[in-house]
Amino acid sequence: MDSPMLKNLKSKCPDKEFPSNLGMKWTFEEEKMLLEQLDENIDINIIAQRHNRTVGGIFGRQQAIAYKMYLKNVSMEEIMRKTKLNNEQVSNAITEKETKKKHPKEINLTAIHEPTTTFSLENEVIKMRNEIQELKHTMKELVEMMKAVYEFEHE
Repeated sequence: MDSPMLKNLKSKCPDKEFPSNLGMKWTFEEEKMLLEQLDENIDINIIAQRHNRTVGGIFGRQQAIAYKMYLKNVSMEEIMRKTKLNNEQVSNAITEKETKKKHPKEINLTAIHEPTTTFSLENEVIKMRNEIQELKHTMKELVEMMKAVYEFEHE
């Protein structure tokens, strides 16, 4: 079964050949095999062919593995040795992933709302805070009105 990404590419470029695993989720076994192949110093183009992925897909997975290792407090030397990435590549991968954590990706809600509506988690939290402030203000007004009614009834 083709990934949505692969289906999209095939529809745009029907005459072009694409690796069959393009856009597919990586399995634990496939990651393990990738690390073994990197350890054997197999050429990245051959690794990409064996995994039915692009060279960019292999590089992206190397970065993802490096970040996972970083989160497990693996030393920089060990990360570089296992992933075959250099210091700068590992540092860039870590920085990129950390930046994405701090700035959530905007999500297009075409199926739920208007086609152009996007949101980020931060914007949603801000909206909720504003709504809570409005609710607090409304509650205060209601309490004051209830007090006034109570006083009026008990005069």
